[in-house]
Order: sequence, then C-alpha cells, then structure tokens
Amino acid sequence: MGLTAIKYHFRLLWVFNYSVDHWLRKINYYTTASTYHKTKQEISAEYEVIKASQHNPENFGPLYIRYHDMVFLFINKRVDNLEATADLTSRVFLKCLKNIGKYKYQGVPFSAWLYKIALNEINQFFRVQNKLMRTVSINDHHIDQLVGEIDYGQPLIDTHVLVPVLLEQLNDYEIQFIELRFFENESYKQIGYLLGLSEVNAKIKTYRILKKLKKLSENINYNE
Repeated sequence: MGLTAIKYHFRLLWVFNYSVDHWLRKINYYTTASTYHKTKQEISAEYEVIKASQHNPENFGPLYIRYHDMVFLFINKRVDNLEATADLTSRVFLKCLKNIGKYKYQGVPFSAWLYKIALNEINQFFRVQNKLMRTVSINDHHIDQLVGEIDYGQPLIDTHVLVPVLLEQLNDYEIQFIELRFFENESYKQIGYLLGLSEVNAKIKTYRILKKLKKLSENINYNE
C-alpha cells in the first residue's frame, strides 16, 4: 500500500500532563451533558436568551459565557496553537454577534450554529496558513472505537500507530466526518447540519468512509 505524505498533525491526548488532560475531560463532559441532551424546556429557555440578543446585542453575554470554552476547545482540537485558537474563537463570536439576527432554530442546538461558523473559520485559517498542518486530536477511547468500527483484526500493528496511518489517507472533508462522529459523538443530524447535508446523507458518507478505512487496514503492510 502506497502511503500519502504526512498532512496532519496527530495530537495524542494521553501524553498530556494531568492538569491539561483533566481540563479537557471536564469540558468534554460539560459539552456532552449540556449540548447533546437538552430538554425541550432548556431549548425553549435558551431560545428566549437568543431572541433577547437579537433585539439587543447587550443581551449576548450569557451565550458568550456559556459557549466560549466549548468553542475554544472545538477549535483547539483542530488548531494546535493557543494564540491562533484564541483569535479564531474571538472571530467566531464576533461573527455570531453580527449575524445573531439571522439565526433560526433548525432542530439542532445553538452550539451547532457556533460550530458551523468555527469550521468555516478553521478552513479559512488553513487556506491562508498553508504551511501549518491541520491537527487531529485523538485518545485511547477514540482509537478503540474506530478500530472496532472497521473491525480490524490484525495483531501485528499497534492500533496507536495504525489509526494515524489510516487517517492520513483521508482528505480534509472525510476527516471531519470521523472527528465529528467518533471523536466528538455528534449525531448524524448535527453532522449533516454542520457539513451542509441531510441526516441520511451524513450517515451514508460516514459509512462509506468507514468502508474505505476498513479496506485500507486490510491492505496495509506491517513493514510500512
């Protein structure tokens, strides 16, 4: 199997010191608990804050406080530079504030709208900073989950080596499906919203990428 040139920087989260890793886990728990399992009452209450912001930008503060760390982490998982991450996070909230009047609820959390803006800012950042490598942040759980999805059964290659090698064969668009679904536990509905697809098409594309990874894993040689 011929491998492509290295185009991603893989940040292995298990080598972080305790304080950073604990911080990441804490924010990951917060985003999972507050974003993916909102009740109708919570969505309704949040929408009232959004409507207040649409009428008066001074009411935007609670949304900024609630989502700043989540957006910062979302970006930093892809941009391994704190200064650039902070700048991109600021841009996201500036664009959000400027366009809050256009926001309409579309069946996904408000955070999805912020993440969609963030993805556009990240893509633009790497188009300009083309000498920098896009970061893909992974940990043991992500590796185990992905290996399980592609049903990899060869014992010769350490999965911590295998997964980065396989992901290197994906393009930027394909990487996003893997990150959102398996590294960030997004629903297919939210993936579709973020990437401009229907829920069904998001699911189909994800399974096609998994099929591609499975085929690549079967053809990779240990000596490579």
